[in-house]
Amino acid sequence: MNTTEMETLVRSVITHLGLPFAVLSVVASPAGWNIRVRAGTGGVVSFAIAGGRPLSMRVAIQQQLEAQR
Repeated sequence: MNTTEMETLVRSVITHLGLPFAVLSVVASPAGWNIRVRAGTGGVVSFAIAGGRPLSMRVAIQQQLEAQR
């Protein structure tokens, strides 16, 4: 998975769940991906997702974003 595909995956989770976030950056790391999003309140939320299968990464992204609502 490349950066564009991961960014699209993060955006699709946000859109599908109607979450108040906007993607700021998605950066590959040796362990997976570092993701930064802007919350509806204006704050920035950062979290890391381990690499793997797209479905497992989607679930991990959803869990991280829902925990930050």
